[in-house]
Amino acid sequence: MTFHKKLTRLDLTLKVSILIIVIVLSTSTVLNLVFRDFFKNYSMDAVYQHIVFFSRTEGRHYGHHILDGNIKIIHKHILDNILAHKNINNIHVYDRDGCLIVDRSGLKRERPTDKWIQDCLKSMTTVNRFEGYLFRHFEPMTVEGKVAGFLYIEFNADFLLTVLAKGRNFFIYMTGILILIFVSIGVVISKRLISPLIDITEASKRVAEGDLSVSVPVKARDERGILSENFNLMVNRLKEAQAEITNYARNLEHVVELRTERLNSALKELREGKEFIERIFSTVGALIVVLNAEGRIVMFNRECEDVTGFGEDEAKGKYVWDFLLPERFIAPVMAVFADLTNQKLPNSLENPWLTKDGKERNILWNNTVIPDENGQIRYVIGTGIDITEKKLMEEYLMESQRLRSIATLITGLSHNFNNILVGVLGYAGLLKMKIASGDITDAAKYIKIIESSAEKASDLIRHLMLFSKKAEYEVREISLNDVVNDVLKIIAHSFLSSISIKTNLQEELYKINADRNKIQQVILNICLNARDAMPEGGVLEIEIFNEEVSEDILPVKKGRYAVIRISDTGCGMDEETKARMYEPFFTTKGLLEHLGMGLSIAYSIIKDHNGHISVDTEMGRGTTFKIYLPAA
Repeated sequence: MTFHKKLTRLDLTLKVSILIIVIVLSTSTVLNLVFRDFFKNYSMDAVYQHIVFFSRTEGRHYGHHILDGNIKIIHKHILDNILAHKNINNIHVYDRDGCLIVDRSGLKRERPTDKWIQDCLKSMTTVNRFEGYLFRHFEPMTVEGKVAGFLYIEFNADFLLTVLAKGRNFFIYMTGILILIFVSIGVVISKRLISPLIDITEASKRVAEGDLSVSVPVKARDERGILSENFNLMVNRLKEAQAEITNYARNLEHVVELRTERLNSALKELREGKEFIERIFSTVGALIVVLNAEGRIVMFNRECEDVTGFGEDEAKGKYVWDFLLPERFIAPVMAVFADLTNQKLPNSLENPWLTKDGKERNILWNNTVIPDENGQIRYVIGTGIDITEKKLMEEYLMESQRLRSIATLITGLSHNFNNILVGVLGYAGLLKMKIASGDITDAAKYIKIIESSAEKASDLIRHLMLFSKKAEYEVREISLNDVVNDVLKIIAHSFLSSISIKTNLQEELYKINADRNKIQQVILNICLNARDAMPEGGVLEIEIFNEEVSEDILPVKKGRYAVIRISDTGCGMDEETKARMYEPFFTTKGLLEHLGMGLSIAYSIIKDHNGHISVDTEMGRGTTFKIYLPAA
C-alpha cells in the first residue's frame, strides 16, 4: 500500500471519528437542554402545586381567625409552618383593606410597600410569580364566599439547582460513554469502507486527466460493489457523451447561423415596433411628457409642442417647472412629483402650462411611473388633456346659474320692493297735501318714513348688485358669519312669509380662506332649493359652528373646520334623486323651469375649496346639507 493510500485511509478514519463525535455531542447537548428545561418546568410545577395546596389549606383557617380576631393564633401558625417547611421564607396575612396584619416577625398594621403586592391587592385575584428560584404566591382567603383577607407566601426553590446539576452530570457521563462506543464502531466501519473508496479516488483522478479507459474492480456485491459498478457505468456514459459532444460540435456552426438569422429578424421587428410606438407617441391627441427621476424632460410629443409652442429640442433636458409652470404652481407640482417618485399611485393633477407667448392653458394630468429592475423610479410619465375650453364652459354655466338665482330672487323681491315704493309714494302724497294746506305738523314724520323706506330699497338694490356683479376668482380670509348675513338680507325679503328662517351663528368662528362670492353662491343655491321644496311653507334653518375632526373619517380628513348646516322641513328626496342630485342638468322640475345646475355648482365650488358637502334627506322629512370648509 503506497504512502498516499495510507494517508487517505487515515484522513477518512479521522473524518468519520470527528463526524461521530460531533453528532453525539450535538445530540447530547440538545437532549440535555430539552430534558433540563423539562425537569426545571416539572420541578417548578411541583413547587407551584405544593404551595397552592398549602395556601388553600391554611387560607381557610387563617380566614376564620381573621373574622374572629385571633391574629395571635395566625402568627403562631405562621411560625410553625415556617419551621416545618424550611423552604418557606415568609408568610404575610393582609386584611380586606389591604393592610399587612401579621407575618413571621409578629403582628403589624401597615401598608405594603412592594409594588407587586400592591398590584395583587388591587386585582384581588390569585397571582403566582417566579423571580429566579424565588416563588411568590398571592391568594384571596374566602369564608362562605366572601373575601376575609389575603395570603402571601414566599418559597425558596433554590434546591432545584442541585437537582438540575445532578441531571447535567448524568448527561455528561452518558455523553462520554456514547462517544467511546460510537468512535470504536466508526473506526471499524471506516476500515471496511475505505478500500473501495481509495480505488474509486485513484480512478476518478485518471478520468479527470482525460483517461476514459480506466475501470474499478468489483470486490463485493454489497453497497461498495454497487458503488464500483456505478462508477464503471459512469465512465462508459462519459465515453458516449464525448462522442455525442463531437457530433454536436459538428452541427453547432449550422445552429449558430440559424440563431443569428432569427436574431436579426427579431431586431428588425423591434426597430419596427419602436418606430410604431414613436409614431403613436407623436400623433396621439393628448399631451405626453416623460421625465427622468430628477424631473428633467426626456420626451415631449407633438401635442405638447402644438399646445405650448415649444419644440421638443427646446424642452428636452430642462426641468418641467423651470419654463412651463406659472410660479404659483411650481411648489404643488414639485410636491406631486415627489409623491410619484415615492410610488404614491394613482396620481392626477390639474394645473396650467405656460405657452411660448406667455398664455396659460389648463391641463388635466394622469401620471404614472416606470421603475427599473431594482424597483427605483426610472421615468415619470404624464398624460394630459387640454381642458381650457372646458373650464371656460364651466365658468359660463356657473355664471348662468348665478344669474338665474339672482333672477329668482328678484321675482320674490319685486313684491317687497313694490310695497316699499307704494309706501314712499303714499307718504310723499300726504306730505304734498300737508304742505299745500300749510299744515306741516307731521311733515318731519312723513319725511323720516320716506327716508327709511328709501334706505330699505337702497339696501336691497346694493345686495342684489353685489350678488349679480361678476367677479374674478379671489381667495382671501373671510368670516362665514358675514357671508351668511349677506345672503339672509336677500332671502329674507324674497321668500314667502309662510317660510320661517332661523339662524344660529357662532361667535369666535374659525376664519377660512375662500372666494366670498363663490361661498355666497353655494349658500344661496341650497336655500333656493329648500324654498322650492317647501311650497306650502315650512322652516329654513342656517347654523354655523366650529368642529375639530380628531382622525380621518373619509372623506373628511383630520383637522379644524368651519361648518355650515342648512336644514329645511320640505318634501325631502328619495334615494334615486339623492344619488343623482350633484349631476349637471339633473332636475325633477324640467329644464324649462330649472337648469338643474344649482347643487352641481355648489358641489364643484366646495371641492375647489378642499371642503366636503354631505346631505341627509328622507321623503317627507326634509333635507339637511352639511358643508365642511377647512379653517385658515
